[in-house]
Amino acid sequence: FEGKVNVTEDFRFSAAFTALDVEITKDTDASLIGNTPYIVPDITASAWADYTFRGDWYDGIAVGGGVRYVGSSWADMQNTLKVPSATLVDAKIGYELENWGVELNVTNLFDKTYVSSCQGALVCSYGEGRSFKLKAHATW
Repeated sequence: FEGKVNVTEDFRFSAAFTALDVEITKDTDASLIGNTPYIVPDITASAWADYTFRGDWYDGIAVGGGVRYVGSSWADMQNTLKVPSATLVDAKIGYELENWGVELNVTNLFDKTYVSSCQGALVCSYGEGRSFKLKAHATW
């Protein structure tokens, strides 16, 4: 499910939710039938809000923030090892004037260390740490 709403012309909100119930139905190893594939989180969700200020010297400044949740997943096909869930925070600040703008986005704002997925007990990947993206745009 996903929803987006413009609460006002300057305040926007969006949210998404995914719940999966997947299972292995065919495999050469009959003991895996009915298990959940590894690496696939059971639930993912996100929420984001941003606001653009209007008025005096601050006209066109925009701020935003959001939360992302990645649910737990299995680390092996036998469904004996579990990767824990993680909740991450993102933010942005930007400025837009007439036909141009600039924006700084920060993902994983608090630089949370988390395991994003595993392919067994000894092969795991960390999720991306804090990252910054600066973008500029123009329209004509």
